[in-house]
Amino acid sequence: MTEKCEECGSNDMKMNIARGELECNECGLVAEHQVSTNQNDNAGAIWGENSFNTPTTRVTKIKTGNKGNGLGSYIGTQKEAKGKWKILRNIAARDAKDCHPMVQATMDAAVKLSGTENAMKAKAAITRATLPVDDEEALASMKKVAKGEEVILPKNSVCRMKTRGADTGHNERLLALGCLRVYQARWGGMSIDWAAMLENTGITMKQVIDASKIIEKYFSICEKVELDGKKLIAPANDRREVALANRAEEIRIMKQRLRNVVTDLEKSLQDKLMEDLNQRLFKLGEPTMSESPIPNVPARILCSMLFQMSCMKFGVAESRLTAIAGAADKTRNAIKSRLAKLIDAIDAGQIYDNGAFDISL
Repeated sequence: MTEKCEECGSNDMKMNIARGELECNECGLVAEHQVSTNQNDNAGAIWGENSFNTPTTRVTKIKTGNKGNGLGSYIGTQKEAKGKWKILRNIAARDAKDCHPMVQATMDAAVKLSGTENAMKAKAAITRATLPVDDEEALASMKKVAKGEEVILPKNSVCRMKTRGADTGHNERLLALGCLRVYQARWGGMSIDWAAMLENTGITMKQVIDASKIIEKYFSICEKVELDGKKLIAPANDRREVALANRAEEIRIMKQRLRNVVTDLEKSLQDKLMEDLNQRLFKLGEPTMSESPIPNVPARILCSMLFQMSCMKFGVAESRLTAIAGAADKTRNAIKSRLAKLIDAIDAGQIYDNGAFDISL
């Protein structure tokens, strides 16, 4: 390769055929990508596809082609697909693009880090941050919106931030994390324990924040540009709506976790405990951001404290308190101490809880 790395100046460049990317052997910069139009190259084959890009039942599969719901796209389970399966397998592959490896690898990283549900929410964001816009008119509009500033695909910018010598998986994880954070901040409805997610990834929260700033800057341009009558990326929701959606999602997930704590109890008792928890949340006006009489308490901790009250009401063994606190990623003593202080404040008339922490509710 005669290309020169724009990052470190090295001439030691190699083409990663499987990933469709030109990489620098010295610093790891992904200098450029090549979305394959050759149906027989390895870019499609490494994902378990033949040259015709077999339709898939994998919900996290990303299609980057231009054949509607066809090549390489998710079409449901085999039972759901039925007749579509054979038809889509035989659609002419001419002019269709393979699934871009970096897009799919980033999506796969998001699934491993945050779970399928969160990754699916961020699927469009991951695709937009990773796959370049190839429409000339849209590109011209993007440059106009950027007012002369260079428009750089987030994938390329974030990859430059990686530690020298790190594996390519680092890029995919960092890009996935950045997209998840941007989705959480832009549209809401996503609950993530960032400390737990970043554990053992070799990535710091500062790196995630820096990556998300790059992605957000790119999205702020994309939301002002249309392609085929649609915005390149959906506009951000109102900040209050985002915060409320995130809190509602955190409460939903906590309810699932807390139910898992009592799965060994009789179904009727489980239902009573969960209904009691719902009533307590209702009395506090949850989910809410400012109307709650118990301000500045994370939703998962609030749910844990309320569920302890529900268990006490129905005489569920105190030995479960450790598991209840663990559902909120806290120790039993931490939740117990916080709950005791809160009840003291309620008893002293400093806080009016509308009866939410009354054991006889």
